[in-house]
Amino acid sequence: MIKMRIVKDPEVRKKEILRGALKVFSKKGYDRTTITDISKELGISQGLCYRYYASKEEIYDAALEEYSDHIVNSNIKRFDDDKRSFKEKIMDFSGNVEEYQTPESDDELMYELFHGENSQKMHDQLMMKTASKLVPYIKKELQTAKDNGEIRISDIDAFAYFFVYGQVGMLINESDSQDLSARIQDLLIELLQL
Repeated sequence: MIKMRIVKDPEVRKKEILRGALKVFSKKGYDRTTITDISKELGISQGLCYRYYASKEEIYDAALEEYSDHIVNSNIKRFDDDKRSFKEKIMDFSGNVEEYQTPESDDELMYELFHGENSQKMHDQLMMKTASKLVPYIKKELQTAKDNGEIRISDIDAFAYFFVYGQVGMLINESDSQDLSARIQDLLIELLQL
């Protein structure tokens, strides 16, 4: 019997390889996974994997990009309300750590990879990638608040980085998220003189 080659849209195939790799990463761990493992999981040749991704590192980077985009886009929606004051937006954005983390569980494979056992390093990389994508949005919000006279900050750029990465640092090193939310809000209100 002759086996017919299945030709798929490149984006479909790329996504398929990514999803297959996530399954293997979750089962075997990232460090023990090889392209051979990924190709076996999908029933495709290693060459086909390499056609779309140069290495397992590139696959991991694609997963990190996709997951961080999802988290950022889901959480930015919480900020998009021009009827609220900047203080109300800040309180919402920094007020409920659990709510901020909710979009992370939307994708089981990604969640398992970045939040599973022995995944602290990957989780921290995810937080840093997410933070880097949030900074431009926070800069825009800060500039709007400054233009509207709601805040007085001389260096919007520096404060945006402080706002995002300061919270990330606290989240990475803190276990009590309820107390942390209140501490972050109090600090921001004090710093921004809101």
